[in-house]
Amino acid sequence: MLLDGKSVFLTGASGGIGRPLATLLRTRGAQVSTYDRAQQGDLMENIDTTCKALGENTPDILINLAGINAFDLAENQNYDALLTLNLLVPMRLCQAVLPNMRARNYGQIVNVGSMVGLIPLPHMTGYSAAKSGLKGFSDALRRELSNTGVRISHIAPRAVHTAMNSGKLGLLNKRTHATEDRPRDVANRIADAIEHNEADVRIGWPERLFAQLNAVFPALIDKGLRKNTAIGMDILNADHDIAETAHLVAADCDVTRRNIA
Repeated sequence: MLLDGKSVFLTGASGGIGRPLATLLRTRGAQVSTYDRAQQGDLMENIDTTCKALGENTPDILINLAGINAFDLAENQNYDALLTLNLLVPMRLCQAVLPNMRARNYGQIVNVGSMVGLIPLPHMTGYSAAKSGLKGFSDALRRELSNTGVRISHIAPRAVHTAMNSGKLGLLNKRTHATEDRPRDVANRIADAIEHNEADVRIGWPERLFAQLNAVFPALIDKGLRKNTAIGMDILNADHDIAETAHLVAADCDVTRRNIA
């Protein structure tokens, strides 16, 4: 599907990948409408009105890019937010555009997942679950629509050098020597995948190999990720120690102020 003249609706347009992707799509001739959280508010909160608008004005191409991640112990993660934005929101947006796409027997849905959905990582349980679910949803939907003119693409980038991969997660990537791709390179790969109607795109080597091994020999990947687990715990424990120290310092200052008063 060549992009020239096509209408596109893109979520996550203000993110590290979203900005260059929107520019690339327009450069290739697409008419791009975006959902920008900074201007339009929380997509999770506005999902009903967004779905209504897409149902009334269905684009040629829907790109589900918006997402959040979390690097923490499982018991500390906000699973409601992680699963809602990364999985349920794309599913709802797909439901919104499908009736018109089916009726005209034409359209494309692009779900941007993650290699973490294919190689679930320790301390990213919520994100892994959501992206694994998005991969399963995309596969099932593609098979459901196999006898129609509606195409489904699932794209799984590895780590990308964006704000989402900063802080503790950026430190983890550095200490585990994980490659972080440039956002523009990933955006270009997504645009190419759209134009070539690619069904299943996995970005990065050796990540593609590890995904295959995880599917066939998960115990092997379990063993291989033990070092990552230990490094992750070290980062999280250090972060906890810093937070605890800051809390104690704040408490001491409060006591001092009260004694002076």
